[in-house]
Amino acid sequence: MARMLKPRKKIKKTYSRRLHTGWAACPTDTFWKFKDYARCELDKKEVGKTIKAYIRENFKGDEKKIMLEAPDWAFTSPFHIAASMEWTKLEFEFPRKWNAKTAYEKFFIELKRLGQKAIDSKVEETVDGAAPVKRTIADIVKERTSDFIGGVENVLDGFFDGTLTDIKSYSAYDELKKIDAPYNMAKGVYDYYKPILEEAEEIVTAKPTTQLGEAYSDWRPVTKRRYRDLLKSIVAEADRYMLSKKAVRKTRVAKPKAADKQVQHMKYLKDSAEFKLTSINPALIVGAQRLYTFNIKSRVLTEYLCASVKGFEVKGSTIQFMNEVDSRQVKLRNPDDVLPVVLKKLPNMVDKEWQKLTTKTSVPNARVNKDTLILRVLDK
Repeated sequence: MARMLKPRKKIKKTYSRRLHTGWAACPTDTFWKFKDYARCELDKKEVGKTIKAYIRENFKGDEKKIMLEAPDWAFTSPFHIAASMEWTKLEFEFPRKWNAKTAYEKFFIELKRLGQKAIDSKVEETVDGAAPVKRTIADIVKERTSDFIGGVENVLDGFFDGTLTDIKSYSAYDELKKIDAPYNMAKGVYDYYKPILEEAEEIVTAKPTTQLGEAYSDWRPVTKRRYRDLLKSIVAEADRYMLSKKAVRKTRVAKPKAADKQVQHMKYLKDSAEFKLTSINPALIVGAQRLYTFNIKSRVLTEYLCASVKGFEVKGSTIQFMNEVDSRQVKLRNPDDVLPVVLKKLPNMVDKEWQKLTTKTSVPNARVNKDTLILRVLDK
């Protein structure tokens, strides 16, 4: 007789699920992939949490308090430092080209400086116990400028330690626009890096036998050029941002109501992300004697001259009283080389630059459309 067998209980299988969020989602094939994922995909808050947790665990007393007083951007921007800390937790070895110890030392020195600066700014009481002195707008802008330059310095550090591989991935213009920086803040950045750029230009052209050439003899030629190009981009984009802030400044118009009514239905392009330019207030056209516009679609630069002593007027999107004999337009092959001259130089300098162009100059129509940037107006 067959023996009755009890049915076996099915064992419930368990599957390990990896968390695909935060640091757990970073690929661990190599440190470079781990770091690059953190830079491109990881939330900045995760970076800040890692660094602050490391400071709380490894530092004590006043040293810890000072570092934790640093501004938030100082913790959220150095993703390469946070990646190194998390890589250490995983007990993986660093590649030869990455010296984590040196990177830590440099980072914590800068963090202490920023923390002490934040503490000093809070101390507002006087010796006599009088009411604290209120900070002026200029003081606040100066402090914000210093903090912004600190962020740019982190980018430059990334260039030297190899964490910033694509110099075109950083845009000073975009960073200034994100925080709606005032004109004076952009000017502070421009003034700070302009002399550094000039020195970088000398480094690139310096002969090996000169003192400067010997000082940078350990730099490869390609590194010198890339360093120069990065600084050139920072200075140029700070300058562009200053021009865009000038363009939207409130201006005094003799008859603001009449001018505003003339341009209220005018079609024009307010700003261009491609060329990083912003149109001026179209009301400024009314009464002006000279006008420069640029069509981003056709890449046509137009110079309008007025035939009336009273200046231009606007009807719809048409410029009235255009001098058809002296007004001109030309297509630009290299707008980035010509437009800065148009925006900043006197008409005779613009004319000299115009004469160098090889494309044909023609007579423009008086219409402005939705692809047209209003660059500049002059009284003569």
